Amino acid sequence: MFGYLTVDSKSLSSQDKKRYQAFYCGLCRQLGLQFGYAGQMSLANDLVFLSILLSSLYEQPLYGQEEESGTMRCVLYPVRHSYVITPAAAYAADLNVVLAYYKCLDDIKDNRSAAAKKNAALLEKFLPQIKSRRPRQAEVIEKSLEQLNFMEKENVLNPDIPANCFGCLMAEIFVMDKEDSFSPALRRMGAALGRFIYLMDACNDLHSDLKKGRYNPLAARMDTDFKPVLMMMIGECTNEFEKLPLKRDAGILRNILYSGVWMKYKRGKKDSYKGDNKA
Repeated sequence: MFGYLTVDSKSLSSQDKKRYQAFYCGLCRQLGLQFGYAGQMSLANDLVFLSILLSSLYEQPLYGQEEESGTMRCVLYPVRHSYVITPAAAYAADLNVVLAYYKCLDDIKDNRSAAAKKNAALLEKFLPQIKSRRPRQAEVIEKSLEQLNFMEKENVLNPDIPANCFGCLMAEIFVMDKEDSFSPALRRMGAALGRFIYLMDACNDLHSDLKKGRYNPLAARMDTDFKPVLMMMIGECTNEFEKLPLKRDAGILRNILYSGVWMKYKRGKKDSYKGDNKA
């Protein structure tokens, strides 16, 4: 259910592309500092988005730190890259590892992936320290995913129920450690985005899931056009987003929310069949 919060690079200015890449490399660097190579290998675009959002919303003097920038040698590519690290990067790194761990467990359950089993073992040792730093978020993630697993076992075919559950998970991770005047809007934004991502993922996987006998909450609605519902959900998200007093990097964030989130959308059942036939 992750991987949807990506940039539409064709619609970004060259300056914003460099800025986004610097945040991406910055989160990679932060993951390395906190969790080593295993953390860096778990890097997800979704948490880069969260890092940029929270960095834009909260000015650095509020946390007593300035934005750190520099160059680093990439783990995978032997060249130097510019990076940017803000106080939000440490938070995003913690959540990145927790979510990556549970994603590995999901891959093990669905595909019996040996690679996922190995990665889960590497990440699991970091969970206690993250839970001690982020107890509220860690508890909500664990409970929400337990509820989603229960819904899967019970074959719940009302998509609103699991989508709302995933929305609750996203709502909590959008709020950092301090409750403040921005928290209600951040929670509403995260909840709407979570519902959107869950339904988008279900739409994209519908035909494949049915073919392989896997759970999908849309199984009874094969002929439904979900595009209007998806547009309404992302509209709820962007409505809350626009209420936030964002200035720096707002263009990058808008690119992701208004365009990037649609980059992986499979346009209907016919396209899914074409893709499967090619495979």
